[in-house]
Amino acid sequence: MTEAPERVWVRSCQAPTANLDPLKSTSFIGGNQGNLLYQFSTYRALVRDDVALSTISYGKFQKGAVEERAEWINAECDRLVLPLSSSFRLQNLENLDLWADLVERLTIPVTVVGIGAQLRLEDVRAGTYLPSRVTGVTASAGEIERHEAAARRFVTAVLDRSSSIGVRGEISKRYLQYLGFPADRVDVIGCPSLFTWGPDFRMPERTVKLTRRSKISLSFDHRIEQSAELLDRTISDHRRSTVYMQEKLGAQMVITGEDTRPDWNGDDRFPLQTTHRTFRAHRMEYYPTAWSWLRSLEGVDFAFGPRLHGTVAATLAGTSAHLLVHDSRTLEIAEHHHLPHTLTDDLGSVRSAADLAARQDYTAFNASYRELFDRFTGFLQRNDLRTAHDGPGGAALEAFDASLEPAARAAGVVSAQGVPANWRERLAAKVRRGRA
Repeated sequence: MTEAPERVWVRSCQAPTANLDPLKSTSFIGGNQGNLLYQFSTYRALVRDDVALSTISYGKFQKGAVEERAEWINAECDRLVLPLSSSFRLQNLENLDLWADLVERLTIPVTVVGIGAQLRLEDVRAGTYLPSRVTGVTASAGEIERHEAAARRFVTAVLDRSSSIGVRGEISKRYLQYLGFPADRVDVIGCPSLFTWGPDFRMPERTVKLTRRSKISLSFDHRIEQSAELLDRTISDHRRSTVYMQEKLGAQMVITGEDTRPDWNGDDRFPLQTTHRTFRAHRMEYYPTAWSWLRSLEGVDFAFGPRLHGTVAATLAGTSAHLLVHDSRTLEIAEHHHLPHTLTDDLGSVRSAADLAARQDYTAFNASYRELFDRFTGFLQRNDLRTAHDGPGGAALEAFDASLEPAARAAGVVSAQGVPANWRERLAAKVRRGRA
């Protein structure tokens, strides 16, 4: 009798093969499309013929009576995998408690992949461990105490059901040690998103020289005030630069043409409203699938900004990208993976996007990639998860990659008209056909 394949569930905003219409897709990205990258990469790493792999949505994981959810997961799943991000942050206090409520009731192995702390850079330098918001610590000592208690409870529940917990970098490991967890139960694995394409991925090491006609993809975060000037200057200097709207409200503005932050009264250099010059110039973009987002970046000359997964997306597309580091989460990923980066505190010396491009060097990224990839898969193996890359995984990975092609072809949307983001290319092709 053939042994039934192991049932492994991966928590994810949506299935990797999902191909939703643009507006609907914005409700299934967890608030930011970058979430899909680390979730899908973890999923892809586990694709095998001898594993029954599927996703569990945010709603099914978190909503409803906890006893019923736990009973259902225990009965239908053999292993639960939770790809997470900067979950040790102030605004995630409630979720940490909710997750602990569920995990404490599970009788199956639970593996957390890529969780991290979010601290201010000044706290990293001082060696203090105060979880923050992107805008900095705005919490009382009591709130921080409650957050630490919730973090301890969640991690304890996970470690009771796994050999170790996988964190994004050394800062996050030190944070968990500060909370009292032993170093040998905390594995530094980086961000799974950067391992999407497997062990042989390499970045081109060519020099990046920008001209006024260079295509530049920009990410931004309106909470990072130091980045506004460089963003605005690049929009002016490079007329083919575009702003990628990877967070929910920005994407919905691009799709509907309506303001989603009508009461915004902050720095108007950030493209947050339809009155911004990039909106009417069709220079804001959104793609409804992670795979089409990556494919669109293959045709870009350079990318930069403070959004971690905006940088990761460009990297996975083979496009030179530069991360603007503004907190512990972006710092530890940049250092662990040797990503080209500049601290936002140092942007005063950066005159243009060309200055960032001149700093691009992927030598260390490429030199360390295989070792870091092996560390990532080693963590999965330590937790009894078989991967697509150890031993004969069968034809499942090839079939999975082929199944992504419709999602990779999904048309994007540009601002002001709600038309496909590749409309310029299609128009040019029509003109060329007319000349033939």
